[in-house]
Amino acid sequence: MRNRQNMHIKAIVWLVALTMLTGYLPAADKTEAASNASVNSIEKVTPQKRIQFEQDKARAHMQELEERMFRLSKLIQESQPEDAARLLLGLRKAREQLILDRMGEASKMLDDLKLNQANKEQKEILILLEELKKLLLTADLGLELKLEQLRKLIDSRETLNKLIKKEELQLSNTLEQQKNKQTDRKKFQALETSERRNQKSAETLQQQLRENGAASKGICNSLSGAGKCMGGACKKLGESKPKPASQEQKKAIEQLSQAQLETKKLEEQLRKEVESLVRQHVMDQLKDMIVQQKQVREVTTKLQDRVAQKQKQALAAVRRLSQSEEKIITVCSESIELCELTQFSLVLPVALGAVREQMEFVNEGLLQGQADQEIIDDQRQIEKDLQALLDAMQEASRPVNKNGGGQCNGCKGNRNKLLAEVKMLRWMQQSVHQRTDNLDQQIAKKKISADSQQERLDLLTIRQKEIDTITGRLHSMTCPHCLGGE
Repeated sequence: MRNRQNMHIKAIVWLVALTMLTGYLPAADKTEAASNASVNSIEKVTPQKRIQFEQDKARAHMQELEERMFRLSKLIQESQPEDAARLLLGLRKAREQLILDRMGEASKMLDDLKLNQANKEQKEILILLEELKKLLLTADLGLELKLEQLRKLIDSRETLNKLIKKEELQLSNTLEQQKNKQTDRKKFQALETSERRNQKSAETLQQQLRENGAASKGICNSLSGAGKCMGGACKKLGESKPKPASQEQKKAIEQLSQAQLETKKLEEQLRKEVESLVRQHVMDQLKDMIVQQKQVREVTTKLQDRVAQKQKQALAAVRRLSQSEEKIITVCSESIELCELTQFSLVLPVALGAVREQMEFVNEGLLQGQADQEIIDDQRQIEKDLQALLDAMQEASRPVNKNGGGQCNGCKGNRNKLLAEVKMLRWMQQSVHQRTDNLDQQIAKKKISADSQQERLDLLTIRQKEIDTITGRLHSMTCPHCLGGE
């Protein structure tokens, strides 16, 4: 009976996720077709209205799905807490990304006959729905919940930074009033209003952090103390007493700073908890990207001769390949976001960013129907680059053995990770050198426009600066024993 209930719950989750995605596809596809048709004719208004009707249906369906996710999560909260958490996380994600609102915007664009804009918006919504589907169907919900918690902690710390600066400004302005011999009632009222605003921000932040449970208890206590001090400052400012008000503000700043430190500690703790799982997940994504990129290259190679003969079907097939390339770019972007979020590697997110640039150049070529040897070579190079990064990551994942192999005798750091970072950095420098050389040849042969030349030069300059910065940071992380191989 229990197993049957589990299967039923999971079936509902699957249904919600898949319907969310597939229910939106017809409107997007039809908009693209209508957009292409509208170039040749401005009389086909009726089909566009039908598409708008489909779009409105999709929006209503999305609204219903959000309501279902909420109701179902409450219904199964006790019997299936993991699936309930999954649905609530999906609901929160959908609302944070404003999917429902963006569907409404797409409908308005269709009403105004802005078909190209509507098509672009629908494609972006489809990406969000795809991400939402993955979230609802993920096998490792625990990891997703921790990553979501980490994102919220980072946002909270940034909010805390801003709040501390505001409170410091309040203190500075209060001390200015303390110097004045005459009391300016209006200025004290303005200070009181600003102080209450800061107090409200602290209370809101405290409420948000309570969702993290016992782990954020210390942070919430510090924020509660800061809020009380701000309330005391408000009272004294209302009485035009700057000296006691400033004392309360100083205490509030101390409490906020303590909350900031505790938030940072919790961030680091979460990063350590998820590092190995995220590292493995990114390696799996690299493997998937290599397989998908190889498939795109193989199809491009098969179409090469027919495209050279300018066969229409072959050209259309090459352009459709850009959809597959865009999916690879999306996976690459997800990997970069995970690396930046968990900070398990300095070099990898920047290195993946360089590979993504090459993917975007390939995608641009495919959209233009390009299937020559140059683009095939670019695709093959992307595969090699991804493989090089995967090899470096696998080396970094090697554990330190019992005899201390892989561990630095000085700083006790993981030398395998450091060597992997250096290898990725070396790959980046080689990649920038190769791309610079290729650009040089294109300029010499006059195969590139002035605008494209400048765009690529700017990207290469950015990458070289990033390499220089990362080299300095890696050097600061090493000790003489690391460099000596001890």
